[in-house]
Amino acid sequence: MRTMLRKVFLALLTISLSIGAFFAVRQWQLVRTPPDRVALDYARAVYARDYAAAWEYVSAEDRQVKSRQAYLAENTSFTGLKQELAHTLASWIQFTETQIQVEDGRATVTTRVKVPNGNQQEVSEILRAAGEEGEPTAAGRPALLDRLEAMYAAGQIEILEGEQTFELVRERNGWRVVMDWTNAVVVTLTAEVSPDLPWEFYPLQEEIRALPGETLTAVYRATNRSNETITGKAKHLFLPEEHKEYFTLIQCFCFIQQTLAPGESVDLTLLFYVDEAIPAGVRQVENKYVFYSLGSFPQE
Repeated sequence: MRTMLRKVFLALLTISLSIGAFFAVRQWQLVRTPPDRVALDYARAVYARDYAAAWEYVSAEDRQVKSRQAYLAENTSFTGLKQELAHTLASWIQFTETQIQVEDGRATVTTRVKVPNGNQQEVSEILRAAGEEGEPTAAGRPALLDRLEAMYAAGQIEILEGEQTFELVRERNGWRVVMDWTNAVVVTLTAEVSPDLPWEFYPLQEEIRALPGETLTAVYRATNRSNETITGKAKHLFLPEEHKEYFTLIQCFCFIQQTLAPGESVDLTLLFYVDEAIPAGVRQVENKYVFYSLGSFPQE
């Protein structure tokens, strides 16, 4: 019995040491990864809209400003096969003519970036097929991947080029990307309901820190508290109004009317970005909606 217990103990110890060695090697690899490679891996994760992976490259200082939960709520990730295809496209991103400047634990990576055009019609159709309701069967999945890879091998995927600069900081676990969320534009999300509309309406997140040029998602929730079906429409207000031109609604529930059955709740999505031309001194804006019944909606 003692001999058997000793063998079991030694086996478990061996497994434990192997696992520990694996993570030690992985940690060493992360610490040794040069800043340009970290920037490339981050860029690929963002391109693939795998924001859970992208979060791992965000600096500790930025994580103090914006939580992982908020980051993932503001950035909608692809899932399933669509994300797998996007990762395949992302693997073809290349950095060329890269220059790295390192000083006092910080690095600036300036590079020429080559990126597959995900908006190219043929590529977009493949991604759309992967994301449609009722994903392709097990037999259909490799067909989409093979089609994408065949297009790339034949040089049929357009490659876009541009210059990009990344700021990184050296941390205990390696280089991390500086987002600078401390200096981002704080977008306060507010909501009101007109007195004649018996709805509850509020944002799921009260504020979003938006970097100029960054496309982000916000979600509002509306609930019909009455005993009858009601149709309403939201009016969008941006404050201060003189900076409205720097705030762009890409997709907004305010564009169409909403009909809710008694007690029904619905999450309403807003997709927006703050223009890069916004004056440097503007660091706080308000994105406001007022929900009206159709009969009381302002006619302007």
